[in-house]
Amino acid sequence: MLGYMTNAFGPLVGLGGGVTSMKDVGYLTMMDDAQAIKTIADTGFKAIEMFEGNILAYEENPQKLLSLCENFGVDILGVYIGCHFIYSDALDDELFKVERVCKTAQALKVRHIVFGGGAVRGAGIQEGDYEKLAYGLEQASKIVKKYGMRPSYHPHLGSLAQSPEQIHRLFSLSDIDFCPDIAHLVAGGGDALALIRQYYSRIHYVHLKDLSASKAFVPLGKGTIDLEAIIDFLKAQGYDGDWLVEIDGYSGSPVEACETSYRYLKGKLF
Repeated sequence: MLGYMTNAFGPLVGLGGGVTSMKDVGYLTMMDDAQAIKTIADTGFKAIEMFEGNILAYEENPQKLLSLCENFGVDILGVYIGCHFIYSDALDDELFKVERVCKTAQALKVRHIVFGGGAVRGAGIQEGDYEKLAYGLEQASKIVKKYGMRPSYHPHLGSLAQSPEQIHRLFSLSDIDFCPDIAHLVAGGGDALALIRQYYSRIHYVHLKDLSASKAFVPLGKGTIDLEAIIDFLKAQGYDGDWLVEIDGYSGSPVEACETSYRYLKGKLF
């Protein structure tokens, strides 16, 4: 299945309660949900991914979001959750949030829960931080699987898994699935195709994103990454997982980014 992330359609903020309560920390896109989903569906995509905060807005009435998606003919493919994972005394509260999100996601018929995180301390990375991240991901994954979804980890700029060496270190400690975000891997100094080759057996969900020469995220085909080589490799391996396009942080029109990326994928994925 091919989807598009809704996070490009409004400013990225954090859940307000997270200022004082770790159990309420999370991502939220300030957007008109109906308009964003309509734009994605009108472009041709059949699924979406949303941030944790956006689906928690429907925690008491998930059918409202389900009906909205059904009206536009799209599924909710994935939900992205951010956690710190390295603060042992806060982990229970983070897992409390993961449980809430997963319960709502299950009601929304979500397939994938994507974890980002692994905080970098003000004093820098400390001994044991990777072990704590791996342990946190293990505990969070148990919750995801309990609700019948597939957990994966998304290496990200500014996290403990930014560079290839950091990604290798984490994956030597954790067997969690790998959700490669192509542009983040390249911006972190990696060879995205090499990483995908090495960890192919862990990949069931891919975030497609392009990167300009100036290191800005741009619509597919507008950057310098050889996305076609990555797509061709995955197809040659018989990849039958899901794909998501995510063009966050783009300075241009989110509608243009969505339409441009969809056109790029014609003849490649559909």
